[in-house]
Amino acid sequence: MILKNSIQQKKVKDFFPLVVIFFVGLGLRFYYFPYELPLIVDSLSYFTYSTETVFLGHLPTIGVPANNGWSMFMSFWFSIVNLENTFQYMQLQRIISLSLSSLTVIPVYFLCRKFFNNKLAIVGASLFIFDPRIILNSLLGITEPLFILLSTIALVLFLKYGRKEIIFSLILVSFCTIIRSEGLFLFLAFIILFLIKFRASKEIFKTLLPGVAIFLLILIPVMDYRIETTGTDSIFLRASLGTSQTLSIANQDGIEKITDGIELFVSYLGWIMIPGFIIFLPFGIVQFFRNRNKETNFIIVVTLVSSIPILYAYFVQAQDTRYLYVLYPIFCLLSLFAIQKYISKFNRKDILLSIIIVGILVSSITFYEYKKIDFDKEKELFEIGKITVDITSGINSHPTESRYTRVAQIPNEWPFVFHDDMYEIKIISTKGYENLENYIINSRNELTHVIVDSNDDLPEFLKDVYYNEEKYDYLQKIFDSKEKGYSHHMKIFEIDFQKLDNKMIGEI
Repeated sequence: MILKNSIQQKKVKDFFPLVVIFFVGLGLRFYYFPYELPLIVDSLSYFTYSTETVFLGHLPTIGVPANNGWSMFMSFWFSIVNLENTFQYMQLQRIISLSLSSLTVIPVYFLCRKFFNNKLAIVGASLFIFDPRIILNSLLGITEPLFILLSTIALVLFLKYGRKEIIFSLILVSFCTIIRSEGLFLFLAFIILFLIKFRASKEIFKTLLPGVAIFLLILIPVMDYRIETTGTDSIFLRASLGTSQTLSIANQDGIEKITDGIELFVSYLGWIMIPGFIIFLPFGIVQFFRNRNKETNFIIVVTLVSSIPILYAYFVQAQDTRYLYVLYPIFCLLSLFAIQKYISKFNRKDILLSIIIVGILVSSITFYEYKKIDFDKEKELFEIGKITVDITSGINSHPTESRYTRVAQIPNEWPFVFHDDMYEIKIISTKGYENLENYIINSRNELTHVIVDSNDDLPEFLKDVYYNEEKYDYLQKIFDSKEKGYSHHMKIFEIDFQKLDNKMIGEI
């Protein structure tokens, strides 16, 4: 009895630091939570699909996202939680996302615990939950938190190499693949790891084949639904298309495109090391190869295979670091090889590890504060977006304001059905134009207003309207945010087509 109590006390003592960092990480996410901002861009698409699923009582047949697993997951929560309006359900999507991100600290801990002691595993878990990019990503309400959580649990289970654990890990990977097609490459990594571990043994028939069969059985209904509604399964066909496109890039553009993609991969990889991984990960990789053995070879397989879709994204010049986030649990594990080496030279290891965890937390908060989104500005953009919806019917595309103009048109009464063709305010692309008059004339069937501010990403001819509005007598200013007390300066002009036509005739 005494021995049993002693073991239980040790377990509580071991897990207490993990509980602490979980709640600190969760608290940070709620501290930075954008309480007054709606979902935008990708997260809005997932939201409207989930909402329509609840409204219809079945999966929609139009407007299906390429990866609809996250939306299906959210539709379950939407159906059992009773809230008052659309905005509250948007916030629920964010809360679930940040909760899943925080919970990922548990499988990351167990992944690190497989190769390091409890105290080092806590440090590895801290690297994940306190990372500023992971915190920011968790607040967006998109797919990564659920994908990373399930894929990390699957990896931890698979590495137990038990029959039940392997089969269950493949089940989780099938759900990962529904959430994001990149899960297919995790499945491929697991197959390779299994064959390396068991080779020609009977486990192939007893474990692998049943696991693969269940994996496919879970995917087939989803693939069939996607093919019926979108014309593609967004999994195998997407992987095949990506492979053919990569080969096409290599054949048509030669080594230059491949080199550009690799450079983008390396530059983003270097960027995401700041602040948490920069001190640990590079040296950790060196230490890993110095101490590599059969048990740790899985790191190489999982990293290389999981990097294939990431490389493809950068071959086509996708400008986003979040493709790399799926590798973060592996990065946390690799970093511990360096930390173990660092602390081996000191006697008071516990104190040093505590200092490292505090350092990770402080550096992450500092970096987040430096790089975080200006929520006050975003809130003003949302309010201006609602004004834009009231006073315009067709505007130029804008790098930031277009997002809020779209979400401002979403019904407040929930649930609802809302597709892209239901947006009343048309947003006309400025791509390919270098002259305001040509842009307006070619878009006059839809364009009614011009919206501008000092955003550097606006075309030069629109920035000129912002700085030199007096030059454009055919533009009548109907809204100036400064005059309404906003900090962010945004102007909206109504186009007087009669004056523009007279101007153009006069120039002929």
